[in-house]
Amino acid sequence: LSELIMTVFMVLLMVAMAYMIKAAATGQIRRNAWIGIRTAALTHCDKCWLLGHHAAANKSTIGCWLAAVIMAAGGLLSTLVTLPGFVHPAALMAGLAVMLVGLFLGVRDGHRAAAKIHAGQRIVSS
Repeated sequence: LSELIMTVFMVLLMVAMAYMIKAAATGQIRRNAWIGIRTAALTHCDKCWLLGHHAAANKSTIGCWLAAVIMAAGGLLSTLVTLPGFVHPAALMAGLAVMLVGLFLGVRDGHRAAAKIHAGQRIVSS
């Protein structure tokens, strides 16, 4: 039962992250100190914030959705079929790794896009 609860929590967390990424990319979440990519290039101005999150959204969202699928599959398999004890934790860790790779690739794309707006200028966060 605890494995099922953990899986549901992690899948819901991945879905919430995908929603926040989409909301920041579409301008529903404005530049703030709590949610979003917190690099100097993306927090420089509202235009950088929106463009950077828009550029980062695709890979980051894919990473979150793939992580949710991997975690759900691992949790469902370990609940329905008798498997070794390491399968469920391994699925959670693999899901987290996929999510982090997607986020880091998205942050890289977002940072590159935002840096092009003010090319040649020194960007210092306020």
